[in-house]
Amino acid sequence: MWTSTMELNPRRVMLTRLLGLFWNGAFFSSFAPLQVQNVPRQSLPAQNWVRVRNRLAGICGSDLHLIYTDGDFRIAPAALPNHQRSYPGHEVVGEVIEVGEDVTQLRVGDRVVLQNGPNCLSTGAHQMCRSCASGNYNLCEQGHLSGPEPIGGGWSEEMLLHEQQLFRVPPDLSDEQAVMLEPSAVAVHAVLRHLPQPGEHVLIIGAGTIGLLVLQVLRALAPQTTISVMARHSFQIEQATRMGAEYILYPHDTYQSVKLLTGAKLYKGILGNKMLLGGYDAVYDTVGTQRTLHDALRWTRAGGALVIVGLSLHLMRIDLTPVWYQEVSLIGSTGHGTETWPIGSQQRRDTFAIAAELIEQGGIHPEKLITHRFALTNFREALSTAAGKSRSRAIKVLFDYALLPASVVPNVRSAARQRRPVRPTATRTTGDQAEQPAQDNEAAIHPTYAPEQPVLQTQSGQAEEQWESVGGPTGDTWSHSVQPFPQTYTDQEDQPGESSFYGFSESSTPFAPPEPQATPAEYVFPAMPFITEEPGPYQAVSDEPTPHTLLTEEPAPQNQAVSDEPMPHTMLTEEPAPQNAPREEPAPYQAQAVSDEPIPQNAPTEESYQSEGEEQTSMAAQPVTMTDAAQTSEEDEGDVKTTGYRNADATNDAPDTLQQ
Repeated sequence: MWTSTMELNPRRVMLTRLLGLFWNGAFFSSFAPLQVQNVPRQSLPAQNWVRVRNRLAGICGSDLHLIYTDGDFRIAPAALPNHQRSYPGHEVVGEVIEVGEDVTQLRVGDRVVLQNGPNCLSTGAHQMCRSCASGNYNLCEQGHLSGPEPIGGGWSEEMLLHEQQLFRVPPDLSDEQAVMLEPSAVAVHAVLRHLPQPGEHVLIIGAGTIGLLVLQVLRALAPQTTISVMARHSFQIEQATRMGAEYILYPHDTYQSVKLLTGAKLYKGILGNKMLLGGYDAVYDTVGTQRTLHDALRWTRAGGALVIVGLSLHLMRIDLTPVWYQEVSLIGSTGHGTETWPIGSQQRRDTFAIAAELIEQGGIHPEKLITHRFALTNFREALSTAAGKSRSRAIKVLFDYALLPASVVPNVRSAARQRRPVRPTATRTTGDQAEQPAQDNEAAIHPTYAPEQPVLQTQSGQAEEQWESVGGPTGDTWSHSVQPFPQTYTDQEDQPGESSFYGFSESSTPFAPPEPQATPAEYVFPAMPFITEEPGPYQAVSDEPTPHTLLTEEPAPQNQAVSDEPMPHTMLTEEPAPQNAPREEPAPYQAQAVSDEPIPQNAPTEESYQSEGEEQTSMAAQPVTMTDAAQTSEEDEGDVKTTGYRNADATNDAPDTLQQ
């Protein structure tokens, strides 16, 4: 089975980091921390363990930190044992295909997600620690855990682990919603660590997956809260506005914008020192770099709270004087556990169960953040897409195991999913074949943006032309053979560094080779939340459907000479359009320039995206000037200029007006 491992011993990390300075392929070489290999399947190590066949797995920012060696061995977690070798991929949904004799909570066929790492309960410790006894298994206080170690992670074909580490997915949740349960639980836990009161004004720093999920959870649990979001990419600003952000902060002179939005008083000292009296009631920092934490402490009012959600694997030098001078509460948030739920009660409930309930009730929509899918064999391109978000416009990138054919990985096919074809094709089936059920009870998959292609079927001996929705794989095709070390290129814009969020190089987006330019058949449109209108069907060149036939030739009779004339059956090609007729071809999605004329309220907002070098569009719900969201200030690296944006009718719908 295909599996990924992460070996973080100092020799591998230092060698890869050194060679990565001038050779980008070092991060995918044989001596890099990340290794993707096809290894033999192993049996269950214990009777209370289960085998899970993965369906979907997400790429998290914390995974990218480790892959691109963006960290420091001097931080506190690096001193703990059992952190040198691990299996990447903690955002995963799969199906239980084998259970041990002592398993009591799960059965074959259950859909599950990975919830906990090894802890006192899963390893059979004689005495549980305080964290595990309270249900916070990810805060286990046992450094050395006995018993067998889990095999495989989300970036593996299968996982072998204790049943206590898994959470059973409710039947009403789709696979796309289930794979987003873990990041949704992280957002729920962060908000419940400090729940804002009605009428308070809060700030979310960062508009990646976790930042946008924190925004959705705040809208669901604290609807009377005023929310500002700081984003650095235009497509992130668009998403944040759709999801209910009332103010947008851009990385230019943020102190002046915070002053205008919160009514705080700004004071300036020598050497660029700045201080605010007043500010936000609460700040959720989902980036977690040295620069964002430095500013967040100064943007929080006296008696306010700063919740650190994002992580950085570097040592930091931060001015902590606002903590005692302004009595700012500094709150850490990591992972998930148990929460006080319902709010205001004395009951405790699992964070995953709360997140699943919010998704079932329609309070949050995490599946709307999925933008790209790849096969595990194309992991280099998938990681490049996730890391180079300025080029790929990616929010959440997934590994889809339905994209792997059985010829590549014999046991990769899930019982309830069907492999996606290389590209949309037209086929002819016989009557017996048309009525034959799909093998292994595989259900057909219909992607959201699946174009309509002709499928010829025969019924009662007559061939009829029917139109069915079929879709090709997103990301790269799985028909390509696995190339271990492809040529990569440098993307200077996404290199890691302490310039972080404001220098368009935040540590949560480590250095990675850029994603190759997508073709129309491979491009995946970014998910647009809260849009109910489906795109129109694919339009062919001519009005009449082109006849499609089998790709085989019928044998000539034995007593009849074979004619030199061409066979009547041809390949699946389309007749060329007349020379003077305009030819309509699907073009890859590109950012369109915004005209001077205002766009109607209900117009599609995809045209409002702009590239990094162009002037940022303004969303004039109120007459507040908006400047370029993706342009850094070259005058003062410490003073990043921003403007605030007020959207008076901020709801789950698209913004009212987009103009240049």
